[in-house]
Amino acid sequence: MFRVFKYFVYFLILASLFVFYFLFTPLGNNSLYAILSQELSKKTDLDIEIKSIDIWSYPQVKLILNIHKKAKLTLNGYLDDTRMDMLYTLSSECIATEECKIDDTIAIHGKIKGFFTKLILSGEGVALDGYVNYNAIKYTDKVEDIHIQMDDINSSKLLRLLGQTAIIKGKANATVYFSLMSKKHKQGVITYDVKDNHFKGIPLSLHTKVTINNDIHTFIMDITSPYLTLNLSKGVYQQEKKTAHAHYVLDIKELSKLEQLLGYKYNGAFYAIGEMSYAKYFKVTGLSKSYGGMTDFTFENDGLKVKLDNVLLHEMVALFPFPSMLVANATGHIYYNFIQDTLVVNTRLHNAKFLHCKLADVIRKKSGVNMLNETFDNSTLDITYHNNMIVSELKLANDHSHIYLSNAKINTKKETINAYFDFKMQKQEFSGKVYGALDKPKVNLNMQKLIRYQMDKQVDKMIGKNNRKIMENMPMGNVAKDIATDVGASFMKVFF
Repeated sequence: MFRVFKYFVYFLILASLFVFYFLFTPLGNNSLYAILSQELSKKTDLDIEIKSIDIWSYPQVKLILNIHKKAKLTLNGYLDDTRMDMLYTLSSECIATEECKIDDTIAIHGKIKGFFTKLILSGEGVALDGYVNYNAIKYTDKVEDIHIQMDDINSSKLLRLLGQTAIIKGKANATVYFSLMSKKHKQGVITYDVKDNHFKGIPLSLHTKVTINNDIHTFIMDITSPYLTLNLSKGVYQQEKKTAHAHYVLDIKELSKLEQLLGYKYNGAFYAIGEMSYAKYFKVTGLSKSYGGMTDFTFENDGLKVKLDNVLLHEMVALFPFPSMLVANATGHIYYNFIQDTLVVNTRLHNAKFLHCKLADVIRKKSGVNMLNETFDNSTLDITYHNNMIVSELKLANDHSHIYLSNAKINTKKETINAYFDFKMQKQEFSGKVYGALDKPKVNLNMQKLIRYQMDKQVDKMIGKNNRKIMENMPMGNVAKDIATDVGASFMKVFF
């Protein structure tokens, strides 16, 4: 019995020495804090370092912790083995995680109250350059009634914290509510609003709402600016499959205002409805009646495919900053590769007519032909574009007339044109060249065909058309006429 008592006394002395070592010596404090820090870090998945523990007024306790060596957390209040009722403050000059490091002033205070099986958490203060207010109920295996309100926060910092890139930047407001969050289940709603006063030269606002039901996220989005509106509806994102789908309505009031965004100064308005989806790559389909007829387009794999059905050609050409020469109903296909910056257009034209232009003025002045009175039903327009150069072939024809504009080259950077044309219209025939500035091109006419035609008319009046053809079929029958034609053409160039 004495031996048992002796060992018990030895144990008490040894235990007292350990307690004295851990609680009353700096070296012992550091050892105890290191052990507790390691255990807390494992349980919370955070890098926690205990700086001090004050338990002299237990169960009133004060703890000072460092989190990720950047944030300081102070807890002060009641704490026992089953419940707690403590005030806390969190302060830092930066947010540091494994993914990123963000310079930010954090000053938050709040309260933790309840049993460890059901803790009520609340807090408010400054973070992400704005104001944050939150509360939640933490159970052993889940969190319920999560309310988070963020006002005037830095959108770039928030999205960077979430591992995303902020395309639209500015001051943002966000509201988060989750009725339930656990490892297997999530039920909640997130709303997010941000205003960017200079998104690639465009002021705009974004509003989005996401409803989360476990793996399925449904969403809407509205982007508005003085120049455009984009509305997404019926959006569905499947988190596990990483697929998304939504309907959209796009209304652009003036394309020229979006030059910095689009990379080119297009003109006019554009309206379209359609669907967009993501499954390994992004895809957009849509319909538009912005140019009279129906435009059916598909964007995927860095390419844009457009099907034209009775579209007004002059309204499409008006997209670009150079004048249109024609009005016509176009039916065909367009393909544009965004990576190679290459455009291919193949169309058939119906009811094609010339607009008032320099070419029409010159031809009327020199031949008396009024091109504006002609309508062409059998016509085609083929275009390719690459490296700021448009190359096109235009063939306009009807039963008795034609005009071909071949090897037409338009430099969109220098805004110049160079093209050859062949003309047969209203009993006149000639060819020529259009060149120079797009807004004021020059026209050169090859008068040989026109003079030859006029000479044939005069000969027909004198000897008859049949006799002229008989004479031309005779040996050397065309020599005199060819010489006269060349002389006449040279003479007319002096005046034209």
